[in-house]
Amino acid sequence: MQPIGHYNILERLGTGALGDVYRARDLKVGRTVALMTPAPELTADAEQRARFVAEARAATTLNHPNIASLYDVVDQDGRLYLAYEFAAGPSLRDEMGGRPVNVRRALEIAAQITDALGEGHSRGLIHGDLRPENVVVTPKGSVKILNFGLAQWTTGGRARKTASLPDGLGSDPHGVAGYLSPEQALGGAIDARSDVFSFGVILQEMITGQNPFAGSTPAATVINIVRVSPSTPTASQPIPAALSSLISGTLSKPVEARPQNAASLSSQLRQIVSALDAPEGKVPAKELIPAAPKSSGGWWVAAVAVVVLLAVLWLVL
Repeated sequence: MQPIGHYNILERLGTGALGDVYRARDLKVGRTVALMTPAPELTADAEQRARFVAEARAATTLNHPNIASLYDVVDQDGRLYLAYEFAAGPSLRDEMGGRPVNVRRALEIAAQITDALGEGHSRGLIHGDLRPENVVVTPKGSVKILNFGLAQWTTGGRARKTASLPDGLGSDPHGVAGYLSPEQALGGAIDARSDVFSFGVILQEMITGQNPFAGSTPAATVINIVRVSPSTPTASQPIPAALSSLISGTLSKPVEARPQNAASLSSQLRQIVSALDAPEGKVPAKELIPAAPKSSGGWWVAAVAVVVLLAVLWLVL
């Protein structure tokens, strides 16, 4: 395949959430990128194409260690190409493996997710499709959130727009239903607090190993999200009362009752971690979890040894 701008195509990885995905080499700066070609229907007419490009340009302003950066938007021969940071590692879905995550590790991941959300929200960008498939855990144990600023154009993002319609999610092949906020499920307007709700679902699932709203069908799951208050998080591992309270707050049905910004969640999560780490009977120091945790000994290091660098995570539907 001929070069795309200053990107030399190395191999085709497959079809992903936005369209075809290639591993490519940025010849200007000498780095590997994930080069995406948006599906033709996403830019079918001039107005839609202009909106897509404008939103992609806005997404390029995001620069945060926990967000997979969109480096460049290329227009060549009438086709658009998006050059993304090549985020390697398993998805959070694979990291969880249907089992509870160690509380300390779950909090570490959660703090990085809220850091990323806080950065995006501060720039007026909402993720809108936050779920474990859109979170990568790198070999060093840090988090990278995918599709920030463009999630509404992905297969999952588009599915969310129809969630309020009868059978709008169908069989839900993209796993969207369980991470909708109530306002999304009802077809209403969303804001940063919708991301907070989706984050709360992910956090409880990490702690308990189960999605708190999972039903027998996508429609049943949506009904649970709108009408049912989840039980207090419980698991086979001890859960600090402050963590249980935090999760319950994020999963409040009224948006006004949730934490109003991700930055406040980051602070609370770090305080909980400090309390966990403090010697018994001593007041914890308010130390912050590093945005990019050091690669140190722990149960996940052994797992990383067998992780294949899953570039196909960009192919998540």
